[in-house]
This record gives sequence, structure tokens and C-alpha cells, in this order.
Amino acid sequence: MTASDDVRDAPPQPVRLGRPDAAAGADIHRARRVLDVLLDEVRADLAPRAGDASVTFKADGTPVTPFDRATDERIVNALVDAFPTHGAVSEETTQVAPGTDWTWVLDPIDGTSNFIAGVPYWCVSVALCLEGAPVLGVVEAPSLARRFTAVVGEGAQEAHDGRTQPMRVTEPVPLRDPASSHVPGLYSGGAARDLTRDGIRLNARIMGASALDLAMVARGVAPLSLALAPHVWDIAAGAILVTEAGGTVLGWGDASLLPLVPGDDYADRVRPTAAGADGATAHEALAAVARTRGVDPQAWGPWGE
Repeated sequence: MTASDDVRDAPPQPVRLGRPDAAAGADIHRARRVLDVLLDEVRADLAPRAGDASVTFKADGTPVTPFDRATDERIVNALVDAFPTHGAVSEETTQVAPGTDWTWVLDPIDGTSNFIAGVPYWCVSVALCLEGAPVLGVVEAPSLARRFTAVVGEGAQEAHDGRTQPMRVTEPVPLRDPASSHVPGLYSGGAARDLTRDGIRLNARIMGASALDLAMVARGVAPLSLALAPHVWDIAAGAILVTEAGGTVLGWGDASLLPLVPGDDYADRVRPTAAGADGATAHEALAAVARTRGVDPQAWGPWGE
């Protein structure tokens, strides 16, 4: 499956977050505390390993290291041990959504190529979903010594050097104005090509870690990120970060990545996904891809519908 397989006439849809009640809220905060302790340990173990890992390749040609698999297994096992009624969907362990009320969604190392090369732009991405929709998202960037966290309805925060501060998306900028050419846009390679062809003037940055790109939008570093073929584990945590920081995340396709559907296999399911400082920014980015690829964005109607 390629990204274009799902780029049809379907309008972009906002990523739907969960709506927990008070009792569920208490469970979310307990889960956050358990995850924070676990990610402290993972950071200490992974950070020194960057740039010093053996590499093999999956059937699709993407690289994987022993640390991807070991971290996946370590986090999934620890979380399911702590919360026996929870299930998990992860890149390296299981890609089929379980029929549990609570489901963890995990990418053990997003940006594996950067991790292999010792480039510090990589992360661990973990989300907790209630009835398939994210309610807690954490993006841990060990080489940057930063952790980005959001709980639905409570905003987004960045923790660094023992301090925590709220995150807020930046102000939108006119995407086609030459004066915006110094403003970074965080894209996958294909997205950078499509947006440039359609006249989007942001300074294209291909950083190689979609979850961390989303965290950077939430932090206000960039007004836009766009990935053409992310999996659910690439966006689940970042989507709640951006939304809780005041931005908008839109997915494109006839079957959304979120909420999770019990029994569905997410191994090959990808959907173009844009995160913007506002809905108009995210929508215009997807519309630019649609025009480049010959899909009529006018059929979508106004953004947000």
C-alpha cells in the first residue's frame, strides 16, 4: 500500500480524541505516572546507544536495530504488567488492535535512521487510547533530554532540565507568501516535493521523525507538519500534543487511523496527516498535495466539515 492508495475524494477529518469521565481521568493520571518512570529508564538506556547500533532491514527495506525491538518489548510488557486489562498496538510487536477499552499505541524509536546515524532527532512515542481514541500522549526525545506530554482537556507540556512549561502552537503564517520562506515546515520527503510544486513557501525541513515533528508543531517551532504515509504509532501521541497545544491535526483517507478499530490490522495502513497551527493551515497543506496528485480538493468542502 502506498500513500496515494488512500488519497481519493474523501475529505480530511480531524483526529478524534477521547472524552474520559472523572473516573477514567484518575486512571489516565496513574498511567502517566507509571509511563514517566518507565521512560526515565528508557532515556537513560537509549541515549548512549544512538550512533552505535547494528542494523538489519525489514521486508519493506526500512532499517531496524535490536534497540527498536527490545524497547518495544520492554515498554509493552511493563505497561501491560502494570495495567493487565490494557492492550497494545506497536510497530515491532503487534499491529492488530485488541478489543480492550484501554490500548497503548507505541513507536519504540521513531526516526530509526537518525538513531543509527547518531543524529539527535529521534524519539519514543507512546499514546494511551480509551475506546480507540487518544487521551494521553507522550513523545520522549532522549538525545534532546526533552519530554512532551499531553492529557486530553489539560493542555500540553514540555519537560526539560527539571523544569516543565506549557506548550502552545505558533501563530499561523501565509503559506504562499515569499516572506514566509524563512519559517520551517516539517515534512516527509514526498510531502516536501508536493508542497513545493504547489507553491507552499515554507522552508522545507525533512527531519525524519514524524512524532517529533508533531511535538515541534505543538511547541510552536513550526506552523505545519505533513507526512504522507505515517502509521498510527507515528501520530497517536503527537496528535494529542498538537490538539492540546491549540492546533489541528487532519487525516486524509476513507478509513481513519484513529480511533482504533478492534480487530483491524494497522501494519500496512497509512494515511496522509497534516498538523497545523490552525485548521486552515493543515487543510491547505493537504489540499496542495491533492492538487499535485490530481485529486479535486474542492470536493472536500470547507475545512473542519
